[in-house]
Amino acid sequence: MQQQLSEALTIMLTGMITVFVFLILLLVAMALLRRFIGTEDRQPEPSTRPVSRAQNQQQNAQRVAAITAAVHTYRREHE
Repeated sequence: MQQQLSEALTIMLTGMITVFVFLILLLVAMALLRRFIGTEDRQPEPSTRPVSRAQNQQQNAQRVAAITAAVHTYRREHE
């Protein structure tokens, strides 16, 4: 019984150390890649120009009108 516990502890510690070493190597590899590739954390460029408040309100009104028309059509067809 004592021998089995000792062997289990050895296997457990070997596995934990292996995972720990792998994670450290992974971190080092990622740091080296970041250094060689030269990418830094950049802010993404805005893909669209800012929309004015009036344009936004007009788009919202158009959406509401389209949704209202769709609901009205659905109710009329399914009465």
